[in-house]
Amino acid sequence: MLPLLPSKKSSRALSACLSGLLLALCFPNASILPLLPVALIPLIAAVDGVEPRLALRLGWLFGVVFWIATIPWIAYTVRVYGGLSWTVALVALLLGASLCAIPFALMAAAVALAAPRSGAALVLTWGAAWVLQEGFRTDLFPFGGFPWAFLGNPLADIPALVQSAALGGIALTSFLVAALNAALHAALTREERNGRLLWLAGSCAAVLAAAVAGARHLAVVPEPGRPQLRVGIIQPNVKQESRWEEGRSLRLFGDLVSQTRRLVAVDRPDVVLWPESASPYDWPWDPAYRTSVTALAGELDVAILLNTVWSDEPERRGAPYYNAALVVTKQGPLLPPYLKQRLVPFGEYVPLGPLLRFIGPISRAVPGSFTPGPSAAPIPFQGFRLGGAVCYEVVYPWILRAHTRNGADVLFTLTNDSWYGAAGARRQHWQSAVVRAVETGRPLVRAAITGISGAVDGSGRVLAEIGPDRKGALSLSLPAPLATPPAVAVGDGVRWVCAGGLLAAILRARVLRPRRPAAAPRA
Repeated sequence: MLPLLPSKKSSRALSACLSGLLLALCFPNASILPLLPVALIPLIAAVDGVEPRLALRLGWLFGVVFWIATIPWIAYTVRVYGGLSWTVALVALLLGASLCAIPFALMAAAVALAAPRSGAALVLTWGAAWVLQEGFRTDLFPFGGFPWAFLGNPLADIPALVQSAALGGIALTSFLVAALNAALHAALTREERNGRLLWLAGSCAAVLAAAVAGARHLAVVPEPGRPQLRVGIIQPNVKQESRWEEGRSLRLFGDLVSQTRRLVAVDRPDVVLWPESASPYDWPWDPAYRTSVTALAGELDVAILLNTVWSDEPERRGAPYYNAALVVTKQGPLLPPYLKQRLVPFGEYVPLGPLLRFIGPISRAVPGSFTPGPSAAPIPFQGFRLGGAVCYEVVYPWILRAHTRNGADVLFTLTNDSWYGAAGARRQHWQSAVVRAVETGRPLVRAAITGISGAVDGSGRVLAEIGPDRKGALSLSLPAPLATPPAVAVGDGVRWVCAGGLLAAILRARVLRPRRPAAAPRA
């Protein structure tokens, strides 16, 4: 055994904090992917053999450090667009990180309750606990969940290594990454030399097998002659604050139209995507805007997929309104539009409205709060069915999975990431979109007002990309999908298996086995 594993509470706390920092460095902006198989080892070592109460604190420390280093753009958003001081913005970041660290605390406590003793038990327990932590953040966390920065997301940059998401969703990929960390921890800490070598060899073999299987999946060539949808993307690169300047609306819309005309003159896409918030006007309340966009679609003989505030009863005071994606053709809009289902707290609605009304939404799009859309209904267009996600909701695996089950064969997401500055959020958001394409086996096209815009195929390979903070446009063909991967049918199955396995391990350790003091820390 290695003598350097932490034993004192202070060294365990430092080990947990180090692990949080190492994992954060795996995500953009740093994206140091070689750290991903080892980033959790200090946390695993810190929690090894401790009581659940101490594990709870260690997991929370890990989470606080991880979130502060991963989502510093929270402070930027609060400072620049909330109009508050940097002191308040940093306090908001600390409070947000402290809240988001709670699932990590519960995860570490669950591992301590299970008290895994063998190497195999350690691997399975950490894999299952990590998956449940991500599931908790997705479905049970306050204010609609926070499924951001999943453990498997950095592998979106290496398509061959993220193909496990096609089998069991991002939950399976995260399970495998956490399990690999635990296996390498076992390779470092087993008592017998042969045992350590066996765990190391097994870990290397597992990574190699995943890479080979992923490469073989990527080598499948689509059949020639498959139907293709020609898609254009506009990235106007309009900063958030400039959209609010008086007198800018007409010029912003004029630039958007000019970019669209230039793109269509060079190529002939079937549909052109405008990002979220790219247009300063709203379809239901502006007849001149409706006339202008419909005329542009007719002039260019192209459909336009745009984002707008939507209301079914725009003239009725108090009627609900939505954040929507709408396809406009020369005959007019294709109804109904897609209505965003997962809203951003404090940006699109105020949680606990009566209690927190004094905060108000950061968004200036409309007063009050948006209403969430009812379901994932793809939009039929030229023989294809377009499944959508507006901005942040692309991080929820179930939304585009539901679109795929409902018949979507091409996925889109319209987003406005200009809120977040250059602190990693845009690339983190892009990685989530890439993973959704792998999970569903559907090509995905993304239009972002300041980037990153682009498209990936159903295996997560980048087909085209416009980097951040650039004005540009592109067009490309998206083929119809080959098949629907198992992950769509599996759904949350991996999570349920992990829940059952972890519960059984905890019952075995705490009920079926006589209670005993926690094992002495391994040294």
